[in-house]
Amino acid sequence: MKTIIVPTDFSAAAENAMLFAGQLANNIDASILLLHMFQIPVNMSDAPLLVVSAEELKESADKGLLHAKKILQSSFASLKVRTESILGDVVTELAEACRKENPVAVVVGKHGASGLERALFGSTSLSIIRHIHSPVIAVPDFVTSEQIKSVALAVDNREKLPASKIKSTIEALKANLHVIHVQQRKTESPVLTTVEQLNTSCKTIQDEQFVHGIQSYIENNNIDLLLVVPHKHNLVERLFLKTHTPELLREISIPIMSIRED
Repeated sequence: MKTIIVPTDFSAAAENAMLFAGQLANNIDASILLLHMFQIPVNMSDAPLLVVSAEELKESADKGLLHAKKILQSSFASLKVRTESILGDVVTELAEACRKENPVAVVVGKHGASGLERALFGSTSLSIIRHIHSPVIAVPDFVTSEQIKSVALAVDNREKLPASKIKSTIEALKANLHVIHVQQRKTESPVLTTVEQLNTSCKTIQDEQFVHGIQSYIENNNIDLLLVVPHKHNLVERLFLKTHTPELLREISIPIMSIRED
């Protein structure tokens, strides 16, 4: 049976993403794995002191997961839901869970770090997108659970895309695929390889502002999910080169799915 992994911190944004994942799982006959990763807080004085024990944290995490499971199953009675609380780093433990489960997708809410931390490393959802190899769906707080019927894949003129990953994901979602390219400058090369790899046509949009062009297409074509394939960037490149993924996460009004190149 297909699996959707939902990491949760029990916030309102995480609950909204969980309900979105529940509807998605219900639509595509998948189960849900609810994960909560926790770390032991330490009081940094002359000698580091544990504020609370690992056993207490796990007990609290398991209670939170049980409550979240009840909320999920109250909306989707027949949905199969597993829960797991793990001591460790969110991204590291989530990557290990994905390795074991090979999920259809990881579903997260759009929230996380702020200030300098956001500028340097991005939000929690952006960090997950950058490091998790499974498809990741970031869900805006205000998006309600609906069936995904139309997916728009935003592409540029790179030579290769993970075509097999994209095809299998679209098939699992039981959705229609639109391929779109925002041409910001008339000198840009046309996107031909995408058409060949995905056996579909590519719609070129003329717009100097990349995100505006994407949002306009979404609104005019009733798109339910935006699919992106982020470029690989190290820390220095993220600081000094403009990348579209963080801007899309901030501005686009529908859920965004990221599929890694590798």
